[in-house]
Amino acid sequence: MEEIVKQAELLGYRGENREIFETEFKLLAERQERKKEAERQENKEEAESQAREKKEEAERQERKEEDDRKKGLELEKMKLDAEMKLLQAKIEAGIIKKEPDGSSASSSDARAKDPKLANFQDGRDGLDICR
Repeated sequence: MEEIVKQAELLGYRGENREIFETEFKLLAERQERKKEAERQENKEEAESQAREKKEEAERQERKEEDDRKKGLELEKMKLDAEMKLLQAKIEAGIIKKEPDGSSASSSDARAKDPKLANFQDGRDGLDICR
């Protein structure tokens, strides 16, 4: 209030003019305060809206990741089921023989495969050289 009186005196307002000035100044200050409060409320609402949107997006992403994980597990289960059916069919067809310990061995795996080595060249290759 003192600020308003000082402003009125600086501008030379006296008596009724001073009262009008003070009233107008108060109204202007109130309007500015209401405007600032409305802006603060808008900013608060916008921030809340953005926070809600971020939360919803995070929930959507989490649901998508969970769905992807479930689909991956289902796919893996389907692959394992298919492999099991294939092995069962091979056993039934006699391609794979069951071992006494419960494991299975393919008839083509009867002997180990020979390792593939490069041909030895005397003079160039040496067996006693350590690198």
